[in-house]
Amino acid sequence: MLEKVGFELGEKKYVCISVRSTNGKPFDVTSAKYVLRNGEQEENLGTCEIMQKSDTETLLSALIQPMIKGGSYTLEFTYEIPPEILKHEVRIYVS
Repeated sequence: MLEKVGFELGEKKYVCISVRSTNGKPFDVTSAKYVLRNGEQEENLGTCEIMQKSDTETLLSALIQPMIKGGSYTLEFTYEIPPEILKHEVRIYVS
């Protein structure tokens, strides 16, 4: 099930995801970016803030401001834990 985050029109705020080790071993996220889409149209993209909480957990944050009331957005995180490149989506609703 996809995570959902609500916005009021005009809000600009961080959306964060937690990346955790599935095998209990330490890891490093070497890069992370995001794309905010309204349907198929890209509205915003950028680089995520990366905050390592522990050897086995890292937070990725994207500062976004959806611009269309009633819009149904997808925020796609793409991050690298070498040699893997992984993706995670969050649904964004604007009222």
